[in-house]
Amino acid sequence: MMVQLESEQETPLEIQLKKLYSEISAEKSPEREILEKWRTKSWERFLDIGLPTRHVEAYNYIRMRALCTQPYVRAEVTQIIPQRIQAAIYPECRHSYLVFVNGHYQQHLSNTEALPKQLVILKLSDAMRTYGALLNNQWAKSIKEEKDAFALLNGALHEEGIFLYLPPKMAVHAPLQIIHAIDTSENPMLLLPRLNLFMGAHAVLSLISTQVVLSGKGYGYGINSLCDITIEEGAHVQFTQTALDGGVDSWHFEALRATLKRNSSLKTVNVTEGSATVRNDYNVILMGENAEAILNGVSMLTGKNEAHSHIVMEHQAPHCRSMQLFKTVVSDSARSSFEGKILVRQLAQKTEAFQLNNNLVLSDHAFAYSKPNLEIFADDVKATHGSTVGQLDPEQLLYLATRGFLKTDAKNLLIYGFCQEVIDKIPLVSLVEAISKRARQFCLKTD
Repeated sequence: MMVQLESEQETPLEIQLKKLYSEISAEKSPEREILEKWRTKSWERFLDIGLPTRHVEAYNYIRMRALCTQPYVRAEVTQIIPQRIQAAIYPECRHSYLVFVNGHYQQHLSNTEALPKQLVILKLSDAMRTYGALLNNQWAKSIKEEKDAFALLNGALHEEGIFLYLPPKMAVHAPLQIIHAIDTSENPMLLLPRLNLFMGAHAVLSLISTQVVLSGKGYGYGINSLCDITIEEGAHVQFTQTALDGGVDSWHFEALRATLKRNSSLKTVNVTEGSATVRNDYNVILMGENAEAILNGVSMLTGKNEAHSHIVMEHQAPHCRSMQLFKTVVSDSARSSFEGKILVRQLAQKTEAFQLNNNLVLSDHAFAYSKPNLEIFADDVKATHGSTVGQLDPEQLLYLATRGFLKTDAKNLLIYGFCQEVIDKIPLVSLVEAISKRARQFCLKTD
């Protein structure tokens, strides 16, 4: 059943979701009809699952009652000039970026000059005509196995995502930036960007996802995005996600689904400063021998911002490796949670799997919840999981004070040192510098 504030009443969110689905389904065009089958299946699966309540373990720390009062309207595509997004483009990506506006892919605002001509970039509706076999197989499997209601909602309500296909042995040397531009009115919009990425055998790609709020920071918009990645044998993906420009009233749900085949790898870094709620949901399957997945994240939260990470790392094949390292700094009345599971199937012998969640709590009113988890059915496995929650070391602060550091500067230096291990894993120099600067100025927002 869908969550309800009162037993006999639908919530504003439920009402709006049904309205959005009806509006999208009623619009007939060749582009929409080609995706209609999968929208319908996603919606039906969503209705079977229903919106989660706080009693659903994966949503224990999400304020679902507050979310269900959000009367989101359908996102509109606004006309923006290219100059408005220039500040969001990283120097390394000046000629390799794709732009979404309010969740809709905008080809005319994108720039692919630095990308190989063989790289396929299509709207999903166009991709279905040429690469329908790939997409149909992927969607059939994902909808059947999907357990998260918001990932299913993205499949049911997204209007025009993009399809990326790297042919075998293609190495894309320029990092590819995905820019999510938010340009909303006073009505709280629901944005639903979607990316389906297929990596051919031995292909290589570095992908960076960022968001920029052009207007509407105080209007309580919602983002429900999904990135689905299939990585063929010997292919390698680096995926960096940042959410640094969100409004304090915005809700951000981001799902990453990845399937790794033999000798392939996925390396991710997620950086966020939170919002009303940011929730990152990972489901990574190591299905080929000798595959490797490395997930990293750092959250720097002030005010009443929240950020939550939910991870399922599933080892299905032998000789695979996974590593999870997530760090969080919470101050003021901020809240975070980490729930990570390493699932090792019986056939996944010789697995190496590690998971660590470190939390730095700087206020009596801040909370950091942590729940690492192992579920192992194989008998030849190296696996560890751990969690720490602590405060800044008074002796280290005293030492820095004796060396002439002001109190705020000393705190910021220690906070940066805490976050640096994750920040340094970001593949873009300009982004490393920008995130490092934010970490070094963390206490300027709180003191």
